[in-house]
Formats: sequence, structure tokens, C-alpha cells
Amino acid sequence: MPRKILAIANCRVSTDEQLSNNSLNRQGQSVANAAIKLEAEIVRTWSGSVSSKAGTNVTRKDMTEMIEFCKHNKDVKYAIFDEYDRYMRSINEGAYFEVLFQQQGVKVWYASESDAFNGNDAMAKFMRSMSAYKAEGSNEERQRKSIAGQTVALKEGRWPFVPKPGYKRGVESAMPLVHQERGPALQRVLKRLAAGLITPPAALKELNESEFTQNHSVYKMDEKFINIVTDPFYAGILDVNKQVKVRNENGLHEPLISREEHLRLVEIMAKKPKYQTGPRKNGNPEFPMSNILIDDKCLNSKHGGRSAGFNHTNGKNPDRVYKKYRCRTCNRYWHKDYVDEHVIELFERYEMTDDVKRDILDALDVVWQQNENKAVEDIKRLRESIASLRTSITQKVDSATDPSNAEIKQEIFNIITEKRAQLSKFETQLAMLNKGRDDDQREFMEFAIGFVQDTGKHFLQEYVSRENRLRCKQMIFPAGILINQKNKIYTPEMSVFYRLAAKKKDAEASIKSLMVRVRGL
Repeated sequence: MPRKILAIANCRVSTDEQLSNNSLNRQGQSVANAAIKLEAEIVRTWSGSVSSKAGTNVTRKDMTEMIEFCKHNKDVKYAIFDEYDRYMRSINEGAYFEVLFQQQGVKVWYASESDAFNGNDAMAKFMRSMSAYKAEGSNEERQRKSIAGQTVALKEGRWPFVPKPGYKRGVESAMPLVHQERGPALQRVLKRLAAGLITPPAALKELNESEFTQNHSVYKMDEKFINIVTDPFYAGILDVNKQVKVRNENGLHEPLISREEHLRLVEIMAKKPKYQTGPRKNGNPEFPMSNILIDDKCLNSKHGGRSAGFNHTNGKNPDRVYKKYRCRTCNRYWHKDYVDEHVIELFERYEMTDDVKRDILDALDVVWQQNENKAVEDIKRLRESIASLRTSITQKVDSATDPSNAEIKQEIFNIITEKRAQLSKFETQLAMLNKGRDDDQREFMEFAIGFVQDTGKHFLQEYVSRENRLRCKQMIFPAGILINQKNKIYTPEMSVFYRLAAKKKDAEASIKSLMVRVRGL
């Protein structure tokens, strides 16, 4: 009994549009008809969306798997494709794989082409070469259009590539959303690293032990991890420097960290990681008064009476830790809780006058106007997104009414529903931005005043950087914060910031200049 002739097939699309236009089903029917004509049975079909970019096809997964399948199944005599550009879009690589199939005794057959096209004579080879030439030219044109489209998307603030780790595909095209589990896990580690709470090795360990690597490979202290930590995308910045070269600092996706935190991360990762303890540029957040609290008895010594925070144990129970400040000169020490409580009391002894509040409100008005300009840009971007969504919904509705899309009609309706939900969300955001902006301004001013009045409560918090803490200290207590032999915390001089109302003869410009710049910083 003669052995049955076997065949394998490949149906491929290269764009989402081809996928939604039922191209795979059409190709499947075409190769099935060809198999009947060749009196062969298709035993396996490769199907899906596969890249066919010139120069990368020699390692293309579907093609290498087909060759390997033929090596172990000698009854396979045909590899059937719908047409040449579904097989390959590169002249040299197309010929390369034809030779590999021939070595396994397999003939590449193009279902939509004639017998003459599939022949073995010189004319058939010439016809296939011409098809390969057209396919490669078409591929180059598609790449040019793709680059142009990606450039436009990036300039609009959208991300037309695979979502970054910590993000997922959004409802709207090129608008990734924060992944519900991986996003917060990555955000937590990046913020702790930027704040100086952990070292890069500790950050790597935390990341690998978090939800971020659940069902994913763990990271090593290598370029891949460094690239994630220093990627400006997580600060809302789009930066691409490959075939597409665009930098847009106003990405529309939700950032995980601030731009200031991103800059600190770049600085941290640019240096070799330290495994030993030592002074930190941004200070130890556990001891915010380090080098700020001054022992007045040692004011004229080598270290100027500056204090340092440290963890102290009684030598018996290592789990029992006492947090203290110690004078660098005489080693006199004070409990951290005592220092924190009395520093806050020092701030609360003074109150701003109405004149000072009024001047601060005038200065904050400048800040508000800057925020207002940003709001105008946000409104513009939202309106553009709304217009784009409405156009997309209209196109999808047209596709749903097309009889050729009957089999995927429900999927199209699902997409329309998702896009309408996104449209409603954007329209709500736009309405909120346009509503009550005068009230928002007054609320912003009142919050800022409240923050300044309660400076003492904020002064010692971890979210205040050391640099800003020093600025605040210099502005309010220019002579420093001292502690005497009776452990009383005081300041020798109160800032004119709190005495502006008494200086009636000063020019208004002179008064306000003290509010926007602190001399000596």
C-alpha cells in the first residue's frame, strides 16, 4: 500500500487589520484547496501574527519549527503557503529557506499561484524572484509608514510599542495602563530607592520577591534591571532613539514616579553600588535632624556641634533598638522621639501674620498660573483623544455592519463597548477640568497656606528631601536649631519670614524677595 503524502501549512498575518479582516480564514481555505489538488493531507498548520522584517527571518520561530518538523517526519513532501508575501518578504531569506526545505525533500508550494509559478524551471524561479522583490519593496514601504505613524503617536504623547514592564495594553490604542499588580509593586521599589531608603541590591531583592516577578523571570543586577530603574517612561517621559527618534516629556500614560525621583534614580545607578554603610547624600530618612541639630556647648569645635543619628542597643537584646542623636564632638546623646517632639514645638511657637499670608498668596498666584497652563495642555490632549476615540468607534461600527465580518461581529461589538467606556471616562475628566477652576484656585491657595503654617509637622517626614529640609531650616531659623545643656531646643534668631509685618518701612519688593530666595543656599 503506497504511503500517504503529507503536507504542512503556514497562514500568517502581519497587522491587526489583516487579523480582523478574516485574512487567516481565507488563507486557511486556500491552502486546504491546494492540499486537495496535490492529494496531500495537512498534518500541521502554523497560524498567527509573525514578524517578517528583512534581516531577522533566519531565526523566525515558525519557519525554524517547520524545518525541524520536516526533519523528523520524512513523509512530509509539501510546505504550503497562500502566496509569496505570506511566506517571506525578503529575497535572500526566502531563497535560503527554500533550500532548507529542499534538503529535507520538501517542496514549497504557493496555493494562490499557478502551476507554472510553482514549477522548477528557470521561468518559475524568475517569477518567484519577482514576487520576492515586490514583497520586500512592500515591506520596506510598510516599515516607512510604521515609523511615520510611531513618530506621530509619540509626539502626541502615546506609546505605540509593547507596554513597558509594570504596564498592560489599554482600551485605547497606544495608551498603556498601569498593571493592577506589577505596577504598584514596581512603583513601591522605585520610590523607596529614590528616597534612599534602600540600596540598589536591596531594591533588586525586593522587586524579585514582589508581585512584579510573579509568573515572570527574576532579575539580576545587570543592564536589564538598570534600564528599568532609569527608564524615563516611568516618570511620564517618552524617549525613543532607534529608527524612531522622538523625546516627549508629556506622555499621556500614568507615571509611576515623579521626574525628580527619576533624576535621583539615574544618579544612583550611575555610581557603583555601595554595600557598606556610610554617609548618604540625601541623609538618613530615619534621622531627619542629623547635621541640623546643633549642640551649643560644642558650637566652636571641629564638627561645629553637629549631631548624627544612630541605632543603639543595650548589648543584651539585639532586637531592642533605641534611636538616638549623638553630638559628633562630645558624644552627648538625646532620644530621637524627644528631639522630634521639641522641634515640632519650636515651629509651633510662631505664627504668621495676616500681612505675610497675603504676600504668600500673591506669590502662590504665580505658581497657580503655571499649573493653569498645564491644565490647558491637559484639556487640549483630552479633546484630541476624545476626537480620536469617536473616529475609531465610527470605523468599528462600519466594520460591524460589513457582512464579511459576521464571524467576528461580537468581538467588534466588545471593542466598541470598551472604547465607549474610555470615551465616557475622558469626557468626565474633561468636564472636571473645566468645572469650578476658580474654586480650585482658592482651594489650592488655602492648602498651601495650611502646609506652610503646619511646617513643623511636615519638616520631619520622609517625603521631604534633605535639600528641601535644609532650605526650610535656613528660611525659618537662619541661625540654626540648637540644644543647650538643659536639653532645651531653641533658635537664637527668628527669621524675618515671620516678622515681615513689623518692617513697615521696607519696600514691598524687598519684602517679597526674601520669600522667593534664601541667601547663602
